[in-house]
Amino acid sequence: MVISAPPATAQAAPPPPRRSARGLLTHLGWEAILLVLAVIAAVAVGAQGGGDAFGRRLWLTMAIAGLLAAAFAFSLRTAAPNLAVGALGGLAGTVYAKLVQADWPGLLAGATAVAAVVVFSLILGVVTGLTSAPAWAVSLGGLAAAQAVALGVAADRGIPLRGGPDPAWATWAWLALFVLGSLAGGVVFLSVAVRRALGVARPDGEVPRFQAKRLLGAVLGFTGSGLLAALSGIAQAGYLGGSFPVSDIHMLIAVAAVLLGGLSAYTYRGGVAGTVLATALLVLTQTALLLAGAPTWLAFSLPAGVAILLGVAVGSVLDKISGPEQTV
Repeated sequence: MVISAPPATAQAAPPPPRRSARGLLTHLGWEAILLVLAVIAAVAVGAQGGGDAFGRRLWLTMAIAGLLAAAFAFSLRTAAPNLAVGALGGLAGTVYAKLVQADWPGLLAGATAVAAVVVFSLILGVVTGLTSAPAWAVSLGGLAAAQAVALGVAADRGIPLRGGPDPAWATWAWLALFVLGSLAGGVVFLSVAVRRALGVARPDGEVPRFQAKRLLGAVLGFTGSGLLAALSGIAQAGYLGGSFPVSDIHMLIAVAAVLLGGLSAYTYRGGVAGTVLATALLVLTQTALLLAGAPTWLAFSLPAGVAILLGVAVGSVLDKISGPEQTV
């Protein structure tokens, strides 16, 4: 007797992964804590400096640091951490100031500076995608190159802007761009499909190989973060009235705000408003410390360092509470 095997049936494709409600609620809970801490910091600033403490300087500082934080967050969400965003912002500010000094119209000078940084960032993204090298390693090369070019353009000196600092309305424009852009990015990257399309997990021991998805994520991550970093650099040049060699404290604040905001350095998962709230908390804390007469190292570098270490731990805890992404 011949027994025939049952006909093979096509297996249905596995359902796409989705983010669990627990994961989203966990991040929103942490963001609620950040909001409370930011309000407390704002009260401390108001108690020491009064209404004058909430002037243009505070909001523009928040916008500049926030745009840089949004740049780093975007690169991290696309699995292409770009450690050169601070240097790219400095390069954009330097090019912008140099062109304005050469009598270029401000808008054209700014657009040219942004375009130059975006093209440079695109090259970094292509190198990362084609070689499958770690993005952070490629970005360190970009950091050195961007700093060298900026110093060469400035001839190791500051470049003052003709006409001085930007008008007051520019403060609110930059701040709105940071807040709205960061919130929009947070909402878009809540989608598991978006994150899976732009990031590639690499198993331990795997030999680097070309992957089209990796190329797409790296190019988008580097160019997007380069664009936001360039805007931050132009905003800073407009605020200072030129481009001047200064310490890159904004880069430390940017990394600190992203990690403290709950964006995981391991899974690249995050919430919606974490970067905005953490940026506000850090800037308000620094302002309160300065008003209290704290030394610069205590007001700037130490809080950023503590926030980075705390943020790494927070991201790990949030990942564990959220658990793996589920299938529908």
